[in-house]
Amino acid sequence: MIKIAPGIVSCWQDFSLLIEQELFFLPENIYYLQGENGSGKSSFIKHSLLPVLETQRNLFYFLYFQQLFHLQGYAIKSHSAFYQPELKLKSEWDCIQYLLHNLSEIYAIESKPVYCIVDENRYLAEIYHYLKESGIPFCLIFCEHSSFSIAEEVNIINFQLIAPNQSRVYETTI
Repeated sequence: MIKIAPGIVSCWQDFSLLIEQELFFLPENIYYLQGENGSGKSSFIKHSLLPVLETQRNLFYFLYFQQLFHLQGYAIKSHSAFYQPELKLKSEWDCIQYLLHNLSEIYAIESKPVYCIVDENRYLAEIYHYLKESGIPFCLIFCEHSSFSIAEEVNIINFQLIAPNQSRVYETTI
């Protein structure tokens, strides 16, 4: 379980997040970070969620698909070229599949809960379906502005601008 304490999180100069309540991210749950562009969803991932995941990374695996994934793709292609040059990753989807396949392989060796963070990636549905079909227990935390929908219960973390330099963060469930 990942826990984010309530309080004010300074994200960058002149912008902060007011986290109103303790937020829990439980294994085998789905969390939708909902809010307008500029309301702090990516900042929350970078300044609140990732630091906690990093400090506890020996307890679980985590995948992070950044908003500007094409930049992350360069590092993944380099890793693949060194360790599996026969793969010749070309596209963003090739890179995502490479990471998901590596997750499946390492999970088979040592099973731990998986946290998957997807920040506005066009392959969100494919990532979700891969994880679901793999049988690996996972927690999906995502933000996106398209029409991704699933039948499972989704916990919603809301991001609401309350001032030009601050967003309110709170949880609801549907």
